[in-house]
Amino acid sequence: MKLTVDVSRTVAELTDRLGELAYAQMPFAAALALTRTAQAVQERQVAEMKDVFDRPTPYTLSSTFVRPATKQRLSSEVGLKDFAGKGTPATKFLAPQIAGGSRRLKRFEIALRRTGNVPEDYHIVPGAGCRRDAYGNISAGQIVQILSYFRTFPEAGYRANMTDKRKRQLARGTRSRMGYAYFIGRPGGRAPLGVWQRVQFASGSAVKPVLIFVRSARYEAIYDFEFVARSTSERVFPTQFEAALQQAVRGL
Repeated sequence: MKLTVDVSRTVAELTDRLGELAYAQMPFAAALALTRTAQAVQERQVAEMKDVFDRPTPYTLSSTFVRPATKQRLSSEVGLKDFAGKGTPATKFLAPQIAGGSRRLKRFEIALRRTGNVPEDYHIVPGAGCRRDAYGNISAGQIVQILSYFRTFPEAGYRANMTDKRKRQLARGTRSRMGYAYFIGRPGGRAPLGVWQRVQFASGSAVKPVLIFVRSARYEAIYDFEFVARSTSERVFPTQFEAALQQAVRGL
């Protein structure tokens, strides 16, 4: 995401009004004002995320960056991060919220597809029986457990695939915890396709949906990144530039 806002008119009007001293300090003042404006835009983007998303995670709220201006480069930038280490970069997971359309597959969806049980044209959404974190997302611990259960991990170590022995232990349960097992299918033939959990009781068992496979996962454009950036910069920059210019003149 990149947006250009023309501030040349504001710069010309203020430097004309404040005279030659202001003109000499224009590059410094413009760079300072552009950077402060970009910081204000970033703050407003965070506020907008909190307004349009349900309990956005800290990861989402920190998904923008600011590139400050310098006297040699009179432009500042607020954008979405395109690198996230092992996570999904903001340019990918926020794009459908900004422009609409289908979201990209998440890492655990790709891993489950490798088992051959998830159809190619399906996405995965939380089921009523999944554990959720404080932000309403599927618990990372349960995702790891499911991926381990269906042996999707290629690497060894603490994330190693679950053994048959461990599966039997989970199914038996303990005195303080009910036994359970995961399976992929459509219980009864009419329930939605997905990952289900069968829980064992003393008198029988019950099933609950953990992950549901849906044919499409499309998003409406609800996050107007461009409007927030443009409206904020047009409102903030004139005031910031005048303040920066007067600050520069006073310092002479």
